[in-house]
Amino acid sequence: MATLEQKGERIKLALTILKENGGEMHHRELIDAMGDNLRLSEDELSTYDGGGVKWKVQLRYSSIGWAKAGFIRKRKGIWYLTPEGEEISSRPAEEIRKTVKERYREWKNRRDEDQPADVETEAPDDEDDTALVFETAEDRSLTEIRDHIRALGPYEMQDLVAALLRGMGYVTPFIAPKGPDGGTDVLAMPDALGVKTPHVRVQVKHRQDQKCSGPEIDSLQGNINPLRETGLFVSTSGFSPPAKQKVRMGQAHIELIDLDRFIELWIENYPNLSEEDRGFLRLRPVYFLAPD
Repeated sequence: MATLEQKGERIKLALTILKENGGEMHHRELIDAMGDNLRLSEDELSTYDGGGVKWKVQLRYSSIGWAKAGFIRKRKGIWYLTPEGEEISSRPAEEIRKTVKERYREWKNRRDEDQPADVETEAPDDEDDTALVFETAEDRSLTEIRDHIRALGPYEMQDLVAALLRGMGYVTPFIAPKGPDGGTDVLAMPDALGVKTPHVRVQVKHRQDQKCSGPEIDSLQGNINPLRETGLFVSTSGFSPPAKQKVRMGQAHIELIDLDRFIELWIENYPNLSEEDRGFLRLRPVYFLAPD
């Protein structure tokens, strides 16, 4: 188990890596990046009987305290650095650890005056267990969905995007066939006759690790009629900083959707999909009690 000094260093390292990566990362990518910078004992690298590398499981428990202290937010497997987290990341590791401990204790005391936090051990309580179980179950389900989508071919992804747009109330009179697409993969309209505006000109890039580039944003911008059209760029591998900058500076509005945002929108609009469109990515909701 990590010493108190190591706990502080690991919190500081996590906040620093988040800051260096634009303030948000999938927790698995963050933990992997931390592992490249930590000296871990043989015991920490071993696994629990129920599965899970010890140091990674312990870090996930520890991160509950970081969130309660207000230094990170968690959503759908993504960890976000808060302004408070960014500010404190430059302070000494021991100060960060003590601040997390104090704020976590304050939160627990507010939640239940009769059950103050264990100051000595900082051991997770039943609610922490529930939170971690919930987070793990959610992460596993989203990982399965991500892996399924990543395994799709480019034209299957194109059809999936068109199905989502129909679930959001658009009609899709044009979906590019195989071959050169002329810069538009899907054209979506608010009504079947195309009278209402704006129309949505869509570009889809389905790649494993090559992020959308600035020139690719320029290409879509050049095809948009800003008087009656808006743009949508779906990139399952995300967007480079220059691409995001191009979007902010461009005349025509372009909405950016990465893989996690796409999954979020698919789940949100799933009840509105036709039975045929649900077949592109069929889901089944499972409900269980979630922590506060």
